[in-house]
Amino acid sequence: MTTATSTLAQPKLRLRTPEDILAGTPYLFGFHPSDSIVALGVRGRMLRFHMRDDLRDPGEDIDALAESYADMFRRQHVDHVVLIGYGAPEHVEPLLRATTAGMRRHGIAVHEMLWAHKGRYRSLICDSADCCPAEGLPYDVTATAVAATATLIGMVALPDRATLVRSLAAPTGPALDTAERAARHAQARLARSAGTPADGIADLDAALRRTRDGDRLADEEIAWLAFLIHSLRLRDEAWMRIDRDGEPALDVHDRLWSDVLRRCAPTFAAPAAMLVAYAAWRSGNGVRSRIAVERALDADPGYSAARLMAEILDRGLSPQSLPPIVRRARREPAPTRRRVARRRRR
Repeated sequence: MTTATSTLAQPKLRLRTPEDILAGTPYLFGFHPSDSIVALGVRGRMLRFHMRDDLRDPGEDIDALAESYADMFRRQHVDHVVLIGYGAPEHVEPLLRATTAGMRRHGIAVHEMLWAHKGRYRSLICDSADCCPAEGLPYDVTATAVAATATLIGMVALPDRATLVRSLAAPTGPALDTAERAARHAQARLARSAGTPADGIADLDAALRRTRDGDRLADEEIAWLAFLIHSLRLRDEAWMRIDRDGEPALDVHDRLWSDVLRRCAPTFAAPAAMLVAYAAWRSGNGVRSRIAVERALDADPGYSAARLMAEILDRGLSPQSLPPIVRRARREPAPTRRRVARRRRR
């Protein structure tokens, strides 16, 4: 069986063998893929870009699809890729081979091409029936050191994409009644409030601090935050804090805005959903980011920040390709001669 000549390393995991790759992939995406094609792009020894797509109908032009995948990874400047196809072999293998050909046309080496289905896998690069029989080899991703390490450091692999979608879904039933009641209270508070930005920033910082400490915000606090970030100034403050606090705090921002997204009235969800999408994208979780963007556009189809995030995802831009959003220090204009003379007279 062919294996990559170097360790495929993610900042938190090291994937050395095909079994490691199959065990680690669900934690990269946050769920166990099925009926999917996955590509892991590597530069040097580090995983730099990864994508997952649903398997398409057999009648679709797989060569054009494969070319789009290859062009996406060419723009990421990766050295080589590992391809995985999850699903029935008659659906997976043609797409994997077409994608391999497309990658090679763009000068990207394919170090491994794996088929996985119903607890069995095999390498499509290996021609030996002794180590890669046609029926595949059994594997169990849960019984691996990679899965244990991922769980220990807090990474999660949900059963499927639908479960991940539900984890960011709007409240329903009694929870929806609670969210709408809290929204009415927030509206009344907003009507009474002077609405100074400083007060909103203090609330934002307090919510981040409490989330970092493991506190759960009350329903009224969730609704108030959802209202505050409809102000572009406060939304942008929350957005910039994701970059200002950096990678160690991405999980805090994701937890806060995910909690707001799940518990606020759906009508007011667009800004929180966009912030979840940005934090997820910055942490390398494009699938979660896409789901959050869809929530934002469901709430407000014209929300420009969510449309921007959708374009970033559609173009396959990696977090490394875009600089962080930072606020430049405001400089006072240089004093003119007239101002200097006026000051001297004073």
